[in-house]
Amino acid sequence: MLKELINNFALLTSFLFFGNLFLRKYERYLKKHVFIYRVMNGLMLGLFSILLMMTGLWIRGHFVVDLRQLAIIISVYMGGSVSGLLTTLIISLYRIYITDGWTDVSLTATVNCFMTLGISLIFIREKNLTLHKWMSAVLGAAVVSLLSTFYVVNPPDNESMIIITTVKLLGGLFTYFMMSHIKKTERAVHLLEEAANRDHLTGLYSPRAFDVLFEEVFHTSKTTKQPFGLVMLDIDHFKNINDTYGHLNGDTVLSQLGMLLTRESTTRAYPSRKGGEEFAILIGNCDSQKAASFAEKIRKAVENERFLLNDGTSISLTVSIGAGSSPAIASRHLLEKSDEALYEAKRSGRNQVKLAKP
Repeated sequence: MLKELINNFALLTSFLFFGNLFLRKYERYLKKHVFIYRVMNGLMLGLFSILLMMTGLWIRGHFVVDLRQLAIIISVYMGGSVSGLLTTLIISLYRIYITDGWTDVSLTATVNCFMTLGISLIFIREKNLTLHKWMSAVLGAAVVSLLSTFYVVNPPDNESMIIITTVKLLGGLFTYFMMSHIKKTERAVHLLEEAANRDHLTGLYSPRAFDVLFEEVFHTSKTTKQPFGLVMLDIDHFKNINDTYGHLNGDTVLSQLGMLLTRESTTRAYPSRKGGEEFAILIGNCDSQKAASFAEKIRKAVENERFLLNDGTSISLTVSIGAGSSPAIASRHLLEKSDEALYEAKRSGRNQVKLAKP
């Protein structure tokens, strides 16, 4: 018995660990395709349940004790009703298969699975993990298993009931603490990644993050056959601000400009600080005309904004902007051409937008 239980716990640990690595690797894609994520989650947990059943503990040759119900609970937690239903169907079909058809045992196992699914949907909300709700679902699943035992083996012996209850509750506690640990670790990693990808002064994406985003937006554009835009902007006469008011006030201005760019950017726009007083904004699904219009909107917003210095003094700013898009300009030259358009705007008198030329 101990060997089978250790096998089940080892499989559970491995699945949670490697499953989390897989989700993190394809996190951006799966966030955009939620239904695909839920279907994949249900299928993977269903196949995982089969492994649990294959290494389960057979009692008196009538029924098998394993952690398949935990797979259903995890599936509901990870992907909601769609995911949970897929996992439940896979478990039920496999249980029917290994008992050579529709028998009392397979019928009981199927009812067991669907009742566990119902209990999970009552107590577990997607991505909302608390010990009280989790163990309520686990306890409900354990009660369902005991009722199934009474139906298959009547009357069941005390040893079987103790084994079933112990396996379900210990497995539930183990899984909860494993998933809580993974969730806390994932949150910490996200915070570190966010800190690494953000400019500490403006809150915008850092130069390193800009390079990664450029590649991502480019590949998305290539896949969807949609253009993407790039806006490069530079604060006019920023050196005068530092010389007149000091570098601390210069930092204050940069911070407020970062907030303005975030406010004015759409959901498909990614504002970044390239360095010093220079900024770049990547825009998905954006041709040259849209890029120029977006750049003009930013220019006007900056021109109309009042920037407060540390002593309460209010000043105004202007920016010069270069805008372009791919594939009108080859992606490998887009940054260079947009930068050239930016400096053309500066040479032409500043506070204006120039469109990059191929």
